Amino acid sequence: MINLLPPERAAQIRYGRSNSSLRQWLMAAAAAIAGLAVIIFSGMIYINQQSDDLQNNITTAKKQLTTENLTGVQADAKGISSDVKLINQVLGREIRFSDLMTAIGKVMPSGTILSGLTLTNINSAIDVSANALDYTSAAQIAINLSDPTNNLFAHVDIVNISCLHDHPSSPYPCTAIYKALFSKSAANRFLNVTKASG
Repeated sequence: MINLLPPERAAQIRYGRSNSSLRQWLMAAAAAIAGLAVIIFSGMIYINQQSDDLQNNITTAKKQLTTENLTGVQADAKGISSDVKLINQVLGREIRFSDLMTAIGKVMPSGTILSGLTLTNINSAIDVSANALDYTSAAQIAINLSDPTNNLFAHVDIVNISCLHDHPSSPYPCTAIYKALFSKSAANRFLNVTKASG
């Protein structure tokens, strides 16, 4: 096919087509840039909104925790944790209270009775409660319990002795409380007996 158009006219037609194609590409690129700008702007607004919401939630949570006394709850939780540890220690050992009561009963002086035992320290201390006829009998309990020949307690302190003589119906008007520290051999006998597995 023979091209009869002058060279200038043919060049103008070629440039016109190129310009049209280039214009279309430029418009597409501008649309893409505008779309990308909208997406970035929307994303920034969304992120800022989420950040504000999160900050508000944190502030609200802090106020709520302050209102609900978090410090007090944490202190209570620590106390409960300590109690649970003590319970686990007690349960992890076979405390032979029946043998201990029998051993204490053998050294109780006449005119006295053993009324209670309270474990205050899993390793070595116990509170002993007793009833007695008078102050002398109550004091004698501490002497007998701390006697090294009985091999029970290394040390016994009298916490309290009180006598109510205006109640003649009670056979033992005096009540006494003692803090007793086990001797090593007694602690091994009564407290350090590990439960058999299985």
